[in-house]
Amino acid sequence: MNVRAVRPFAGVIVALTAVLATSVRALPQGQQKVALVTVIADASGRSKDLTAKDFIVTEDNAKREVVEAQLADDPLSVALLIDTTQPPMGAIPPTQDLRTAVTAFIRTIQAAEPTAKISVTEMAGAAVTLADFTTKFDDLDKAIGRLVPNQPRYAVLLEALVDASKRLSQQPPPRRAIVSVDFTSQEGSAERSLKDSVEAVHKAGATLWPVSVRGSATGATDLSGMKSTFQPSPIREEAFNKITQANGGMRLQPVDASGLEANLKIVANSLTSQYSITFVRPGGGNPKTTKIETSKGAKVLLTPWMR
Repeated sequence: MNVRAVRPFAGVIVALTAVLATSVRALPQGQQKVALVTVIADASGRSKDLTAKDFIVTEDNAKREVVEAQLADDPLSVALLIDTTQPPMGAIPPTQDLRTAVTAFIRTIQAAEPTAKISVTEMAGAAVTLADFTTKFDDLDKAIGRLVPNQPRYAVLLEALVDASKRLSQQPPPRRAIVSVDFTSQEGSAERSLKDSVEAVHKAGATLWPVSVRGSATGATDLSGMKSTFQPSPIREEAFNKITQANGGMRLQPVDASGLEANLKIVANSLTSQYSITFVRPGGGNPKTTKIETSKGAKVLLTPWMR
C-alpha cells in the first residue's frame, strides 16, 4: 500500500470534518418558530422597513434569537362591519364622516396591498353584507354609498361577528381581520351571542379591531353641564375586550365621528404592517408567555397564528 498516497487523503477528511463541525456550531440550536405579528402604525403611514435586528422576542422572560423578519406577503382579508343605527334624538346622522372614513380605510389598504380582499357589512336590526370579499374598489364604493345611519337603535354586532368569522374562514389564512365601527347603539344580539362571537372569531384565527365612537366618557359631564346617559352594552364591551386581548387586535375610541378617518387609517396602516418573525426556541415544550417588541418602541401585537 502506498503510504504517501494515503496521507493527503486523510488530511482532506480531517479538514472536511472541521468545516462541518464549524457549520453545525453556526446554525441556531433549537426549534425555529414563525409568528405573524402586527406592528402598530399611525395615521400617517405604515411600518415597512423593520428587519430582524429591530425585533426582540422573549418567552417566559428568556430572550430568543431572531433569525429573520419580513413583511408578511400572505393575502390579507378584511371584514368591515358598520353600525348604521340612528343617532340619539337631536343628533345629526354622521353619514358623510362615516363614508369618508370607510373610503379612506379601503384606499389605504389597497394602496399598500392591491390584492387585499375587503367585504362591507352593515349592521342594525340584522347584519346585511353589501359587498362580499373583493379587490374591486368600484364594488366597495357602491356599498359605501348605501351606508346611512337611519336604522332602529339596536345593532346586532355580535351576530355580525359570527357571520364575518364564518365568511373569513373561507379566505386564505393566516391574515384575517375584522374591523368594526359602532356608535351609541345598544346591542341587539341575544345573550348567548357573547360566547358564540368569541368562539367564532377565535376559530377563524382573526384579529378584531373595534372602532367605537363613544363621545365623552360614560357618566361624564360635558361642557353644557349635562350628564351623558349613554351606557355601553355590557355583552358587546365584554366581547370586544375578550377577543382583542386573546387574538391580537386593538380597540380605538374616537370622541366623535370626525375622528373616524384618522382612527381607521391607523387600523389600515397597522394591518399592512404585519411581519413574519422567525425565531429560535431552544429545547422543547410550550412557553407560557411569548412577547415580541421592537427596539424602536413601536407596539407589536401577536396574532393567533404561529407555527
